[in-house]
Order: sequence, then structure tokens, then C-alpha cells
Amino acid sequence: MTIFIRALTGVLLTFSLFSAQAHEHQPQPAQATPVHHAQGIIKKITPQTVTIAHQAIADLNWPPMTMQFALSAPVSLTAGERVDFTFVQDDSGYRIVSLTALR
Repeated sequence: MTIFIRALTGVLLTFSLFSAQAHEHQPQPAQATPVHHAQGIIKKITPQTVTIAHQAIADLNWPPMTMQFALSAPVSLTAGERVDFTFVQDDSGYRIVSLTALR
């Protein structure tokens, strides 16, 4: 009986170690890209970019500033319009996710 218990303990220990090692090598889920929100005034717009003078962005610890963002798609807005927008940071810089005129 003692040999059986030792054998069973060895099998369980081996299985537990194998399971732990297999779990360690599982790919980790990708972190979601944070989406940031702000409001501002369009200063310049081209088919590929928009330059916005925006308010402070607290979640990034940014003061008010004017900066250029990449556009994913053309928009029908003009310089001087007040906008509400969201953006993400990707490999090429800051890219607009949504851009809506404030009326």
C-alpha cells in the first residue's frame, strides 16, 4: 500500500508541475490601447491630419496645447470649429478615433 501511495503522489506531483509549466507559457492577452478624450478647436485640417488646440487632458497629465493628429478617414469639418474628440497613441503617433463638431 505504501508503494502505491508513493507512486500516486509522484504521478500527481509530476502532473502538477507539468500543468504549472504549461500555464506559464500561455500567451498573455494584449493590453487594450487606452482611448483619450478631449475638446478643442480645429486650427488646420488636411485629408490625412487635423491640428487641434485642445484643453488640458488630465489622464495624460497634459496641459492645454496645440498638436497634430493623424486621421483614419476624411472628415467634413473646417478650421475654427469647436470639437469633441477621442484619440489613441499607436506606432506612428496620435490618431483620431472620433471627431465631432460641438454645436
